[in-house]
Amino acid sequence: MRALLIIALLGLAGPSYGLDDSGCSALGGTCTDYRYTTCKAGYVTNKCSGDTNRRCCLNCDATCVALEASYASGDSACAASGGTCKVTSNYCSGSYASGKCGGPADRRCCVPASGGFSNGVPLAEYSQCAGLDMVLRDGWGARPPKYTNHMHTPVSQVFIHHTTGSACYDVSRCSSLIQSHQNYHMDNRGWSDIGYNFLIGEDGRVYEGRGFDRQGGHTQGYNSVAIAVSFVGDYTSRLPNQAALDAAKAIIDCGVQLGKVTSGYRLQGHRDVGSTSCPGDTLYSHIRTWAHYS
Repeated sequence: MRALLIIALLGLAGPSYGLDDSGCSALGGTCTDYRYTTCKAGYVTNKCSGDTNRRCCLNCDATCVALEASYASGDSACAASGGTCKVTSNYCSGSYASGKCGGPADRRCCVPASGGFSNGVPLAEYSQCAGLDMVLRDGWGARPPKYTNHMHTPVSQVFIHHTTGSACYDVSRCSSLIQSHQNYHMDNRGWSDIGYNFLIGEDGRVYEGRGFDRQGGHTQGYNSVAIAVSFVGDYTSRLPNQAALDAAKAIIDCGVQLGKVTSGYRLQGHRDVGSTSCPGDTLYSHIRTWAHYS
């Protein structure tokens, strides 16, 4: 009896976590580590199991999405300062600034600190990588992952994929297409997140998927020991433009520089280890000329 009383008192003294995620589910939300994913509708605490970093991301319905789009026209001052506009219940590695975002008062500009992290990589380190124009998950409107699995780095293998479907040539179109691919992977395939670690647009930008430190869902048998870089579009009968090819090389080189990919990594196409035509005949023939292909 005394032991039970002590346990009960300890429970009262500590933070209150739910026994499961049902409280969040009842709100139509998704429990996730709020440090890694921006939630457009905001987070609610004490609705999820686990530690205090695991919070309930409320669903951003069609009305919410439309409002976010209308608010974005007033976000230029935040973007110019290198920040991201979001509801203040979201994690901010730096500090929130007022007067730089469109929308209500609780939608403010998060300006990351130099020590901030995105998917396990310090933001300041990404900026050190030459030739890299990166759009982080916040920037393309990623949904929260259902869960994440850490991946030990450095990895020694890199796989090249293509998404198939349409290509893209600007941030707006690339973001829209990548959101669609994420929705397909999560809703139709039942995966935890978009499958790729990084995606490449023909705007010459790299779009962060699962990043360097989180296991992907891209290449069966290799997800825990490799990263996948996927070109947005279908490259069966044509090559991605030079800007996209350079961007793919830049993110791989960045991985080597940051110690996330070994310097002697092996590069292959998806079809090298699976029954698939990915990454398309023309792109596949091209990557076979790259130095690390084997």
